[in-house]
Amino acid sequence: MKRIETGGGKKWREWCLFFFFGVVTLLCFANAVRSAEFVKLQMSELEFVSPGQKGALDYAGARSVWEENQKREHPLEYVNWTQTDGVQVSAPGLGTAEECSALFLCGRSDLLFPGYAVLDAESRYGCLLSSALSGKLFGGKDTRGLTVEAQGRTLEVLDVIESREVFLVCEAGENDPCNFDRAAVNCRSGEIGKTEESYQQLCGGWKRMESRVLVWVTQSACFLIPCILWIYLAYYCAEMLRTARRSERADRMEKIIWTFLLYLVLAGGILVLIRGVQIPEDMIPTKWSDFEFWTEYGKKLGASCRLLIWSEKKIPDFPIWKEFARTLQWAAGAAAGETVFLRGFWRMQRSKKS
Repeated sequence: MKRIETGGGKKWREWCLFFFFGVVTLLCFANAVRSAEFVKLQMSELEFVSPGQKGALDYAGARSVWEENQKREHPLEYVNWTQTDGVQVSAPGLGTAEECSALFLCGRSDLLFPGYAVLDAESRYGCLLSSALSGKLFGGKDTRGLTVEAQGRTLEVLDVIESREVFLVCEAGENDPCNFDRAAVNCRSGEIGKTEESYQQLCGGWKRMESRVLVWVTQSACFLIPCILWIYLAYYCAEMLRTARRSERADRMEKIIWTFLLYLVLAGGILVLIRGVQIPEDMIPTKWSDFEFWTEYGKKLGASCRLLIWSEKKIPDFPIWKEFARTLQWAAGAAAGETVFLRGFWRMQRSKKS
């Protein structure tokens, strides 16, 4: 009697652990999908780079292109030009100068600094400072209302952004020696090719940088969870079919059922794989076997990754990186929980047979 109670208690604990890992897997997977969707939503912006100094725009050129865009029947929703060169910034009366990485904006900055104070496009005499630069210039962080000098212009500090990096953001002036070599354009869902073509018609041969790397990584991490389940189901059906063929008691109908389920799982998994893996528009079938194309594409992906890392160093509080890391963490937790869950299920099935 005692052995029966012990065996029943052990089985009860196994079922509790089985249920626990199943719930943990579902929760982790749901959070991973939510974070991945947030990353996808934040990456709905295309980035372009000019083909050298000759293709870059000055202030007048950028303003002219913006006006031409507004006259179009279907104008681009948002165009933001920036320059990557540094400028000298000094505080009047302090006699100090800091070499900082400045971002000159010719449009809105709310998309550049989501969640922070917005530098209005009409405010030609205001700027945003990082807390690191604010501390070096004034000795403190609460410096709103004070003035700084950048490129000979006197600018009022509108707000201070919490960051350990040294940078200043301001609206470019008409007399500033600006060379805009970077551009960001809002992209409506499913119209990447049209947005790219429309921008290139405005500015010439600007190249689009691959900024979808984070989206692909997060979606692949989330796709790993159903992929593991698909592999397990296919293996389980194949194992049951093999057992049915070896067993003398199994009838013909049982073999047909397991064969049908095996092919159904394989076909369903392949269809989900085809639907889930979205090939970018610029990867046309004729290039699939082109080794030089894939080599060049790999270099572009590497360059875009380095660019994203560089941007993170400039703005460490950028929320998309937090969501990106959170997605990978939730996906890893879901994959681990699913693996333990399926292994427990497999052991329970084998113990029933024995």
